Amino acid sequence: MRRFLFLLAALAPASAVAGDYAERNVIGFSPDGAYIAFVEHGVQDGSGFPYANAYVIATATDSWVKDTPVRVLLEDESATLSAAYAEAVNGIRPLIDQHAIATPPVVVASNPFTEISADPHVVGFLTRMPVPPDATDAYTLALTEIALPAANCPDMGTPFQGFRLVLTGPNGAVGILNDDKQIPASRRCPLGYRISDVLLDPSRAVMAVLIDVTSVGFEGPDRRFLAVTARIE
Repeated sequence: MRRFLFLLAALAPASAVAGDYAERNVIGFSPDGAYIAFVEHGVQDGSGFPYANAYVIATATDSWVKDTPVRVLLEDESATLSAAYAEAVNGIRPLIDQHAIATPPVVVASNPFTEISADPHVVGFLTRMPVPPDATDAYTLALTEIALPAANCPDMGTPFQGFRLVLTGPNGAVGILNDDKQIPASRRCPLGYRISDVLLDPSRAVMAVLIDVTSVGFEGPDRRFLAVTARIE
């Protein structure tokens, strides 16, 4: 086993420059699917400070709930990531309690950043698992990157990116879930996107799509997340 682990380490490529790749944790939906909460967290490149950003989203309007997101950055290299995470969650605790946001999502598709065998821009999924599976009941999500100007961003030699997200239903109906005309400042000079997770509330009527956003960082590209929500009944 030791020799095997040593071989894996020897084969792993060295990385001289690394950005700040956030991870995410989904707290859950409210029982009626009206709200979803998640937290992105990591260690800031350059400073080494831990951070956590907690989001509560109203799924009907696909918008942040008032006074969110709660962003925490502990400017102390000895501070722990768990402390930053706990502080961010505590910041949205009143909303979690008010809306009973604790129902685990139904994960119908997941494509983590380390997955290289799947198309990061196209995902097909079923909302339920019939036996046998029936592909004619599948939905398809397609993400297209759109070159757009980004205010107050450095010249990277390539255009910054917005995105369009389109959902096609089993009956062929098409819905545009996002279609950027300008890049929000909250995306921090985005370089690209990929579909990370497709989540449904337990009734399978509300969908939340978590999108990886790769943006300009201090030591290399950074990763954050955004959510796009919609009803799929």
